[in-house]
Amino acid sequence: MNKRIGQRPYWFLAVLFLTLFGIGAAADTAQAHTRAEIGPYVAIVGWEIEPPIVGERNQIVVILHEGETPVIGAEASLAAEVLYAGRSFRSNLIPTVTPGYYHIEILPTVRGQYSVRLFGTLGDMEIDEVVDPEPVFAAERLQFPETQPEPRELVQRLDALEDDLQTARTLALAGVVVGVIGLLTAVFTLLKAKREA
Repeated sequence: MNKRIGQRPYWFLAVLFLTLFGIGAAADTAQAHTRAEIGPYVAIVGWEIEPPIVGERNQIVVILHEGETPVIGAEASLAAEVLYAGRSFRSNLIPTVTPGYYHIEILPTVRGQYSVRLFGTLGDMEIDEVVDPEPVFAAERLQFPETQPEPRELVQRLDALEDDLQTARTLALAGVVVGVIGLLTAVFTLLKAKREA
């Protein structure tokens, strides 16, 4: 009987710890999403896989509620655009099995801040709202043991190599032309010397 009483505090502390840890983890996840109030609606926008990394397929999650009620069927009247540095990627909202949850398939190719523009209608209300989820990070942030260059950096290196190669070709062509001119001058000088002798 004394043995059971002595075990209860440990079970209680373990359950309390796991509960508090779970609440803390849920709060961290929720902080990475951005909340926007649009009239009676609430839009929560964030990345499915966090942190979002360059070159990794991901989804932008859009959660829509009116008060406490999930907004169902928003894909019929609401569209989305992903914006980055003056460029845009238009997409439909793809509904998930969870009511009020939608996603946008995307493979971010550049690090930095992306924005999501939601536009169209919800109910009778015109919507045109821009929300900024968490920025996309370089892949080197998670690469181990060696970091790999980003695709954009590789393209820049290839462009620089192509420029260097073009310069080398131009110099080689100039060298061939100068060599041919030198050879012709030598042949001309020899022929002239033979005639004079």
